[in-house]
Amino acid sequence: MSALFVIARDDSMDAPLKAEAERLGWSVLCLPLLATDPGSSGVRFLEWLQAPPTGSSTAWTSRRAAEALVEIALPRFRGTLERMPLFALGEESAASMRGVGLRVEIPPRGTGAATLADWIVGRRDALGLAQVAFLHGDKTLPTLPNALRAAKLEVKPFELYRTRFLSPDVGPLATALQAGTPVTVAFWSPSGIEALERLLSPASLTALHENAEVVSRGETTHQALTARGYRRARSPAHETRAFDAIALEALQSRQRTAR
Repeated sequence: MSALFVIARDDSMDAPLKAEAERLGWSVLCLPLLATDPGSSGVRFLEWLQAPPTGSSTAWTSRRAAEALVEIALPRFRGTLERMPLFALGEESAASMRGVGLRVEIPPRGTGAATLADWIVGRRDALGLAQVAFLHGDKTLPTLPNALRAAKLEVKPFELYRTRFLSPDVGPLATALQAGTPVTVAFWSPSGIEALERLLSPASLTALHENAEVVSRGETTHQALTARGYRRARSPAHETRAFDAIALEALQSRQRTAR
């Protein structure tokens, strides 16, 4: 078996990454690990949007939160959202809202929720911020709201989506790990890590932790990898390149060291 590149999601956005990895000679396995359903707070969030307090803003850390926001709040609350500061973690999580013409601020550098919190706090005086509506899923980590509360900003959490774990076939990955084949895995979220790990045997999981090179979309995901014992987790800290470029550089580096 040739070296295996695992993309820990199945998304059309990753088609260029998959094609380039295959051009480099890697076998690519895309795993649909997660599905989402409506969250418990959609109605409550729409009620909040009817009369948000002075100094309100909205923030989110995931692409799915932005997609849910578009689905439930537009076009009815477009005017309200146009007048309100909107904050997202990065280009991908801002894309849905920017795609419908709304302005979304993202931190100019950094890749984690703590960086977004610092950016929002830094903008507090200029924008007159007092309250942040935090849009999230049921498995979202509390890094952003905790940091905002520590800075004395009021946080109103709204669960707009829930995540379900799926069970795709991970046989090719288990076979590669057992055979000692070079494996590189790209993760986009802590939930994706958990979803994959639950499908592997203890022996395969140990091999994944010890031998696979893993790249993460952001610092929060990287921290989850290191906490779970991944020995070859590349840190995205201070990276300004697009994630595809980072992942492809990791594949090329793995090829050079394997020779």
